[in-house]
Amino acid sequence: MRPPCLLALLLPALLAGAGSARAQAAEPAVEILNWGLTRAKDVGTETAPDTPTGYNRLVDGPVDVIRAEKITACLGTSFGVMYAAFNIPDFQILPIMVVVQHPAIYTPDGRTMKRSSWPDGAIHQQRYAGWMFEKSYELVSGVWTFSLQDTHGREFATKSFDVIAGSCPVS
Repeated sequence: MRPPCLLALLLPALLAGAGSARAQAAEPAVEILNWGLTRAKDVGTETAPDTPTGYNRLVDGPVDVIRAEKITACLGTSFGVMYAAFNIPDFQILPIMVVVQHPAIYTPDGRTMKRSSWPDGAIHQQRYAGWMFEKSYELVSGVWTFSLQDTHGREFATKSFDVIAGSCPVS
């Protein structure tokens, strides 16, 4: 009687290991899970030179979302996207850039901006990337597109909104 070939015994284990290695080697992904009008608890600001105001608002906790693709631009209106990362290890933060393409915004310091961006980090749990109209010069009508990109500029996900300025209720 011939002893079983060692390769024949190891082959199923090697193939199973290769399958799980392929599953673990899947490319990281970021998906937009929800979008629209938002409300969040502000907890501070951080410097963001590639934005019209020069800073970003930091938010905490769950963000309430009313799904919408048409946004009325009024001072105090917030809108944006909720997103999460997939195919990354638990507790890992995937560095991303949030890029917002928008109609021309003319800032008081003389800049004309059609693109705003800031770094962020995607995780397994939902995160928020959004815009709050804080200054009257930001109230511009047109298509506003949020793009979530990797650090090399490759796009993970995108969402566009139709923003209309000028029909705000008096409060």
